[in-house]
Amino acid sequence: RVLVHGLNARHIVIGDDFRYARKREGTVQQLERAGSALGYTVEQVASVMVEGIRVSSTAIRDALAAGEVSRATALLGRPYRMSGRVIQGRRVGRSLGYATANVDLRRRQSAVAGIYAVRVHGLPEGPTDGVASVGTRPTFDLTKPLLEVHLFEFDRDIYGDYIHVDFIEHLRDEEKFESVDELVAQMRIDEENARLALAAHTA
Repeated sequence: RVLVHGLNARHIVIGDDFRYARKREGTVQQLERAGSALGYTVEQVASVMVEGIRVSSTAIRDALAAGEVSRATALLGRPYRMSGRVIQGRRVGRSLGYATANVDLRRRQSAVAGIYAVRVHGLPEGPTDGVASVGTRPTFDLTKPLLEVHLFEFDRDIYGDYIHVDFIEHLRDEEKFESVDELVAQMRIDEENARLALAAHTA
């Protein structure tokens, strides 16, 4: 019903560990037999291994959750990317001397969280380095997840622009500070660490 009548499948490519149906009871052989009767072919491909790790969505999510961005990049073959339109925020970052491009996270849970060195694409200026925060900004007791990006040497409003944020290196986890002064001091450290991390990665 799904493959033939729903998708009109003619050729199906599956991984070497593929199973289907209830409790993963369906085998490749059963899929091939059904294909002979229903008019589609089946191709099975071997797993892709990178540094001894089988490439899979689970392995990539696990690497991102652990802050191991370089491992996720190796498995993906490119940096992990989040894209979205820049929205009007509460201008908290601007009031602290760190204006940010805010992207609403239209998902229940992000694959990444914390502070990152990032490279932003999609702007007329070309790839632009920055530091990003993904989370709920606990110092201000906010709860809605948000992606905030502070772009280096950048002073232009980009509200409404659609940007692509590549995550280059995890700097630290999100944390709650006792005062705004402590937060700003840490943000200066984050910026310096991000610049160092990005200098080691060519655009």
